This record gives sequence, C-alpha cells and structure tokens, in this order.
Amino acid sequence: MTRVRCVMMQKNEATLLEPWILWHAAIFGFSNLTVIDNGSTDPAVLDIQTRYEGKGVRIVRDHASPTDFLHKGDVIAGIIRQWDADDACDFAVPLDCDEFLTVFLDQLSLDPEVIRLQFDYLMQENATFITERLLLNVPEAPDYYLPQIVRRGLFRAHTIVSLDRGFHNPQSIYPERYVRTPFVHLHLHNRPDYEEIRRFARQKLAASETGETLEHPQDGTHLHFYFETGSEDFAAGYRPVPNIYAPVIAQRLRELGIDPDILLGTGDTIPHPTLNIPSGFVAHRGREDGQQHEYRMFDPVFYAQNNPDVARDAYYGIWPLIHYLTCGWDEGRQSDPGNVPPLVLQMNKAT
Repeated sequence: MTRVRCVMMQKNEATLLEPWILWHAAIFGFSNLTVIDNGSTDPAVLDIQTRYEGKGVRIVRDHASPTDFLHKGDVIAGIIRQWDADDACDFAVPLDCDEFLTVFLDQLSLDPEVIRLQFDYLMQENATFITERLLLNVPEAPDYYLPQIVRRGLFRAHTIVSLDRGFHNPQSIYPERYVRTPFVHLHLHNRPDYEEIRRFARQKLAASETGETLEHPQDGTHLHFYFETGSEDFAAGYRPVPNIYAPVIAQRLRELGIDPDILLGTGDTIPHPTLNIPSGFVAHRGREDGQQHEYRMFDPVFYAQNNPDVARDAYYGIWPLIHYLTCGWDEGRQSDPGNVPPLVLQMNKAT
C-alpha cells in the first residue's frame, strides 16, 4: 500500500483542527498526520491536540514563534526531509488547516479508497506534482463552492528541493517535468463568523510584522481586505458568481461525526434542493438578484472532449468546469451528453 503522510501548521484553530484531523485520518490514518503547533494558547485547541496525540497524530511543539510561521515552508520541508531519511512514506502532502483533500475526475469523490488509489497511480511518475484546483466554500451559502485555480503541490519521497510558505511554488528534483494531480483541495476558508475570519487575518498580519524580510513583498496584503470590507459586502461579492452545489460534502462531514454547520454556516437565504447527483455536484447560478436559481448537470469528460478549444487553453484546460461557469453557460455550450434541462427554482421575495 502506498504510504501517504500529511503535515499542517496551525495556531488556535479551534473550529477547524478536529475536522481536519478526522477528515484526513479517515483517508490515511491518525499515525500519518503531523500537526505543527505554532504557539496555540486556546485551551480547546490544546485539548484537541492532546486527545488526538493519544490516537497517533504527531504533534510538533517546537516551532511556536511568529518567525516559524513566516518560514512555514522551510519548517515543513525539514519535516518531509526527515521522513525521507527515515523512509517513512511514499508521498508527503503539505496542507493548511482549512484544506481538505478530495479527488475530482469525472466526478467529485470523497471516498477514502478512491483518494488513496490516485497516489498508487502517481508512484511511477518522476515529476514535480502540482495540485491546482480548489473548491472554496461560499459565505452564507452552505453546500455551495466556488471552483478556483491556485497552484499547490505535493512530493513523492526523496524528491523535495524547497517549499515556500504558501505552498504555491513547490520545487523538486524534477524541475523540467510537472504533472497535474487529480486532487482538489476543499478550501473551507470562509468561516461562518466573519469576525473569526478577521481574527485569523489579524493573527497572520501580526506574525508578518516581526521586522523580518518577507518571502514575497506582497505577503499579507490580501488580508487587509477583510478589514476594509464589511460582512454584508463580503458575502454579496460572491452571489453573482456561478458556482457548484455539492451537498455531498456536508453529508461526508456528518458521516465523520463533524457538524457541518460549524464549518459552512446555516444560511437559509439560498435553496438546498434534494437532488440525485451521481457526479457529486451540479453547476449553479443565481439570477434576478438571487431570486432565481438554476442548476445544471455537468459532465467534465464530455465537456472537455466536446470543447477542444477549452481543453487546449492554458488556463481553462486545467479545469474546464471553470470555463463552463464563467463563459460556456452564457454561450449556450452543452454541459452533459444528455442535455438534461436545468432545474430552475424561484425564491419567495418575502424570504
């Protein structure tokens, strides 16, 4: 069996830490998870770490300073190199605490066996492995996710050269060959409590104000956005943007004993239709200022095969779903082989 280890750095992540552990332990086992504690003081977090340390999760407590956070990539690269020295795993996966590993091929799959199987397929590849696709949870719209293309990476054993703090520029001993993996990071960044988003932004900004030279001059500048924008405007910015509806994610969280409401919220201003969704998701867009909602089946393989211009495109070819949501839907391109009519729901304006 291919051995996979995950590593993550966190500080005071009382909401996300236990779900992150349970999600990845169900895939790889508790003993293959490493949590670097960056100086947590929250008693709830300290208790979670102690409890799961007893189940086999490795808790690293000697990187507790703001400087360690600023050099997170170096810290994690050091741990991965130690795994290599100990021949402890076949793959190392660096993640953030708000990132949950999934697979997206012809469908969205949360099945641990399917996820593990993808690593078996990658074992024969000599390459730098890139995971470029994220599903960002939409604020005030539980079960809705915005597909995004953001470069991340993972490493086969004995190949790491370097890792930056944001994990966006992984370097391996194969600089000339990059392979895109089938993985997607479920990015639960948009916490239901906007003040909690600001609190963690403030925590990261404080770490960046140590006087050290930053890895990238723009590090932290995006965090100021949360203090310049109110919660209503923040959520409103997502509403016109087409996304996907994937209630299977909340269902999986419940199966793991995790209350999805604490991660996704309880928004009741958007529909949650009961649908039979073999692919795990449907495309969604809101119209008429959110009063009308349209849902369409989307077949990733069909769409790529029938739109070679999209498949060849340097950007949209990474994830043709994004092309359909941002361009193809409005252009009238067919999204599935059966050309299934959309489901259209009209909201009560009094809602």
